[in-house]
Amino acid sequence: MNFTSISRRNFLVTAIALGAAQSHTIEGLTASRADNTAAEEFLNQWEHAWNNHDAHQLCLLHTPDANTVNRFGTLVRGREALEKALGFLHGAGGPFHDVAAPPLQLIDLRQIAPNVMILQASWKSPVMNPDGKLDLRKQNDMIVSYTLLRDGGVWRATQVDLHNVDKMDLPFSNAGQKP
Repeated sequence: MNFTSISRRNFLVTAIALGAAQSHTIEGLTASRADNTAAEEFLNQWEHAWNNHDAHQLCLLHTPDANTVNRFGTLVRGREALEKALGFLHGAGGPFHDVAAPPLQLIDLRQIAPNVMILQASWKSPVMNPDGKLDLRKQNDMIVSYTLLRDGGVWRATQVDLHNVDKMDLPFSNAGQKP
């Protein structure tokens, strides 16, 4: 069977996570204080690089084969392509070239294997109009989901998914999702 590199990576990450999960109790999979500190540090580095419009520094927070899905559903494959996309967004004339985002807020953290962590953070970003221009008077509430791999003691994102939060008043909605 001919797997793409994405399929192989997803299979490998899933296999590692499942194998590791079998050797841990449920209590062992909860995040420790050190994991929480590592997650907060990762989010601080992300925020710092984003607000300094440093595409290269943002990309160093990713594995070389990382995938990012932006809030509009665009898949960016690999660190090199991500640096090109972020360079446009944050470069002179790009929509985010002079916009600072408020701090990311850690919502949830799970360590699913010794070197694999999944975290969700809330974020606010200016509304982007269909013409690619930002409306700085309005903000989207967002959730950013990161799958982090520990590489030589450094946590790097191997998967990032950004989602706008739609306000809904349903029994299973989180407080932040209710209108």
